[in-house]
Amino acid sequence: MYYRLRFYLHYHTYFGQNIFLLGNIPVLGNNNPQNALQLHWLPNGWWYADVHLHLDEPVTFQYYYLIRELETTTIEGGVRQVTIQAASPYDQLFIDTWNDATALENNWSSAPFTRVFFPHQPAKIPGQLSATHVFKVKAPLLEPHLTVCISGSCDALGNWNTQHPVLMQYAADGWFTAAMDLHDIPVPIYYKYGIYDRESQRFLEFEQEENRTLLNEAQPGMQVTMHDGFVRRKYQHWKGTGLAVPVFSLRSKNGLGTGEFADLPMLADWAIQRNIRLIQLLPVNDTISSNTWKDSYPYAAISSFALHPLYIHLPAVGMLPDTHPLQQEMNDLRDRLNEKQAVDYEAVMGFKMKYLRALYAQQQAQLESGTYWQWFAANEHWLLPYAVFSYLRDVHHTPDYTRWQQLATYDARALNKLIVSDVQAAEGVRFYLFIQYHLHLQLQSAITSIRKKGIALKGDIPIGVSRYSVDTWMHPGLFNTDMQAGAPPDAFTAEGQNWGFPVYNWAAMEADGFEWWRQRLQHMSVYFDAFRIDHILGFFRIWQIPRESVQGLLGFFNPAVPVSREELIFLDIDFEEARFCEPYITEEMLEETFGNFAGVIKDTYLVALRNGRYALQAGFDTQRKIQDQELPKGLKSALNYLLTEILFIRDTRYGKTVYHPRFDLMSTASFQALPGATQQKLSDLYHHYFYIRQEHRWRKEAVRKLPYICKATDMLICGEDLGMVPACVPGVMHQLGILSLEIQHMPKSAGKVFQSPATIPYLSVVTPSTHDMPTLRGWWKNHPALAAQYWREILGEKGPVPAACSADVIRKIVKLHLLSPAMWRIFQLQELLALESYPVPANPAEERINDPAVSAWYWRYRMSINLEDI
Repeated sequence: MYYRLRFYLHYHTYFGQNIFLLGNIPVLGNNNPQNALQLHWLPNGWWYADVHLHLDEPVTFQYYYLIRELETTTIEGGVRQVTIQAASPYDQLFIDTWNDATALENNWSSAPFTRVFFPHQPAKIPGQLSATHVFKVKAPLLEPHLTVCISGSCDALGNWNTQHPVLMQYAADGWFTAAMDLHDIPVPIYYKYGIYDRESQRFLEFEQEENRTLLNEAQPGMQVTMHDGFVRRKYQHWKGTGLAVPVFSLRSKNGLGTGEFADLPMLADWAIQRNIRLIQLLPVNDTISSNTWKDSYPYAAISSFALHPLYIHLPAVGMLPDTHPLQQEMNDLRDRLNEKQAVDYEAVMGFKMKYLRALYAQQQAQLESGTYWQWFAANEHWLLPYAVFSYLRDVHHTPDYTRWQQLATYDARALNKLIVSDVQAAEGVRFYLFIQYHLHLQLQSAITSIRKKGIALKGDIPIGVSRYSVDTWMHPGLFNTDMQAGAPPDAFTAEGQNWGFPVYNWAAMEADGFEWWRQRLQHMSVYFDAFRIDHILGFFRIWQIPRESVQGLLGFFNPAVPVSREELIFLDIDFEEARFCEPYITEEMLEETFGNFAGVIKDTYLVALRNGRYALQAGFDTQRKIQDQELPKGLKSALNYLLTEILFIRDTRYGKTVYHPRFDLMSTASFQALPGATQQKLSDLYHHYFYIRQEHRWRKEAVRKLPYICKATDMLICGEDLGMVPACVPGVMHQLGILSLEIQHMPKSAGKVFQSPATIPYLSVVTPSTHDMPTLRGWWKNHPALAAQYWREILGEKGPVPAACSADVIRKIVKLHLLSPAMWRIFQLQELLALESYPVPANPAEERINDPAVSAWYWRYRMSINLEDI
């Protein structure tokens, strides 16, 4: 059957702007921005589109509008959802209101608010299929006992009688809805929305501003849907408090040496007593790569979808017979592991996987259930490849799929053939399906319990995936494995950071409407109400490091407007490629670096050049080669340092050689050896490259990706925007309604030591510390001068500066954060335990979760007290 869909949007544009419609069905572009449907301009500020939809079965689709002007695209906030059924009127007419993405109502309409804080039970809308008009409006922050009502200038709308308004029902799409028959009623009809108290059965208030107007009269076979945006009320700025903790850091009597999903409801019990409304977790995806403690790094996932077996609670899966050796071992092992101060990752994972294999052998028949197969069908697109990947990783003893012979390249047919023809492979694959199913059940159960307590759950989206992961195996075209993602030098590390992740091929991702991101986020929304985008700066530009380099210092931004040879000549810089791009190694440097061993180093690792300088031999001329050599750590570090003595990094990716200034090139001996005039010209070029010339490109890059990714779910979005923040970042995040991250001792304004609490924006998360930093106790100990300044200038204290960050000091800092204008203030669990004088490590360094300056960090912090005891 064919349906006619007509879309009308009232929006006053100016010359050069065009409006497009994008939805998740083919006639509306199938979520691909390049295929968005262009609207036609009508007089008086109206825009219009008319499409026909052929349906053999009911369909539910979503859509939203976007405005294009030259290279700029503006996308509205929120989405509209429509369901067309067999009995729906043939002619569907939608009168839409533009939703400004900067409106705070969009944030208050996200999942934490609609699912948890202000839940309304969805109801069926009486008479919706036969109605001539359907009125839809959103009302964020509305208490569950309140509802929206409508009243207007005709009998059907109550003739403005507040004693008998038309009560609206909360629909499954998140809109308050009323379906009405307005046959034979002349237009225009004037109306307003109001608020009605169901408990006291009384009208409370009309919305503010002028009346709304309905101009479309009822016609046979046509239904008009009024998407009226938000109820026009004066909203109070909602504020909440949260805690942040990795799951592995939880400790309970029933755990097995690590935190588990089953511990989360107990943490929620403790949190809700303190009016904490959100629990923020680090990534919980599977990272099993080497089967060593190095897999404890939660940001190197081998799957962007699969959950980590570390967090499974074995008794909830099943119990082995008391006579089974593993069952006997478990009882003793639990006591030993739970007594440990930190997570023993290898011991925990080794035993859990052995026990799970024994349980699988005992319970595999239980997978043959309707619930299991429904879950499998909904997740098969990522689940089956993940299970096969895990099996092949075990068989080949490596996740490096390039060494998997015939299966080095992902081939769905070959994988299915393997499962069908090889019994051992089939069992190996089913084992990992078994684990993921029980992880899903346990996390889902925990989340259901947490939400009932009025607490939302916030997840974490890593900026990258492991180089050898299911994602890169399945979708090699979406990643550039010749480069590594990282960060330039900063307060964490002078060498920069190299995370080892491949960088994204954004052009390929954009070609299919960012489908990989959409699927990733939609899967995440099954469990989480909000999420943190790790290193959101990576959506503007990523710091990428060539594969032959190890240190982040030798990276450069992508995208970037590079430096050309012609530009250097134009700037009157005497550019010689070998002098500027090859390591500048002199006799003086070698003596300063190696002292009495300089001669041995020259003979063993270097070759003399005709110009009196030196170069590293072919076996040591890249940091990757040095890394792969069996050399003392100190020697590797020194040789790596020699390779960083360059001024520019060559870039030959575009068929022409261009150049990127090395980060902090002014600190190099190579720079110091240049004439003063050349130094000044290079300094000016460096400043322009890093702080001026890229801004337009980076803003364009972010608005090309982030708006469409943000539309994937209704989760509340927070961005981790720390580090070398481009000037365009705050504007783009505000435009999209993405919350920023604010830390007082990491101010974003140049020249300031601390950020004033009063200047923190509402759309933000404010925190005294993150998992990448020392806790308050550690910061106070490590930076006594800054602590003293903070004590006097920010806390306003005049007495002696405390030698340690005691519970009383932490209480003052927490109170200061609670008074912040930010929507969220989130504290690490360690801070809150210290605040309440629970046992904490004597050395604050032991409660630190991660140190970015240490690339091979063991992520293993555990709280010092059982959840049962707090």
